[in-house]
Formats: sequence, C-alpha cells, structure tokens
Amino acid sequence: MPCTSGVSVLDVFRAAEEIVGQEVFARAREQLPQQGRDELATITTVSWVPNTIVIQVMREVASAAGRETEALVADAIRRATARTFTTVWRMLLHFTSDEALIKRAPIIYARSRNCGKLSARMVSPGVAEVLLTEYPNLTPPELRSLGVGIQCILEFAGRRDVQVSCEGRNDGGRYTFRWRH
Repeated sequence: MPCTSGVSVLDVFRAAEEIVGQEVFARAREQLPQQGRDELATITTVSWVPNTIVIQVMREVASAAGRETEALVADAIRRATARTFTTVWRMLLHFTSDEALIKRAPIIYARSRNCGKLSARMVSPGVAEVLLTEYPNLTPPELRSLGVGIQCILEFAGRRDVQVSCEGRNDGGRYTFRWRH
C-alpha cells in the first residue's frame, strides 16, 4: 500500500489547517468515516500514512473550505516545503548546481515515500526529467503532489519561472521541469 512519511503528512495537514482555519479543518475531520478519523488520530512523525487517507482528508478539508482539492493540496505542499527549507537552507540551495539538486530528488523521495522508485536527470540547462517507476496505481493527486513538491524546492533554490508538466504512465509518472536562472 503506497504511503507517505508521517512527518511529511503532519506538516501538510498543519499547513492545510493554517490555510483554511482550525474550525474548518476540525469540521472536515468530523466528516471522515470513523476508520479515517481513527487513522488520523494515530499518525505520528515516524508513521507511514496510507496515501488513500491523505487524499481523503484533503478532499474533505477542501470541501469544507469550499476550495478545489488540487489547489488546496498545492498550497499546503508549498507552505509545508517553505517551512522545511528555512532561510539557511534556502541560501545554501542557491549555491547548489542544477544537476546536484536534481540528483538529490530520488534520495528525498525515498525517505518520504514507501512505494515507487524515482530517477532524475538533467536534459539540458534549465530542463530536467524525473521518472517515477514501480508505482503502477499512481493516482492523479499523487502524481501532481510530487511535481508540486519538486517545483517548490527548485523555486526555493532560486530557479525562476519553474514550470512542471506531468503525465501518468503504466508504472508511475513522468515529469519535465523547466526553469530560468
């Protein structure tokens, strides 16, 4: 079962709660089926959280807030990623080469997900390709959230006008990132 690390999930949920407000987040949590509420209550920083629960929670939160799920997820990922990469990290990222940034994507992915294998390469200056394989039932929200996460890191590293395109494949997904310096 595809899962995401508890620390990542808790940070995205915290960001979503900051965006929509505690009352809306609590109301959305109450709309979950009992099993979902039980699983949500047991998440810790060292847990592996099924992606189905993450998606279910974010859909309920978006619905309670009157927002599109995809937009809320993207905003929450951006906020959570910004919190992770503090000012010192951001400064260091500015001095990291494009190739070094892209080569680290698979390492970060492996620490935050229990399913799939990521590979990444520079295609040309300002263009990178990332392949997610060994993930046959990748859902559209999972596909997009990974792209948003990598896009955020590139932006925090000082890459401008970062654009991402993604496409689902039989065994995962393919991403193309383009940016300016």
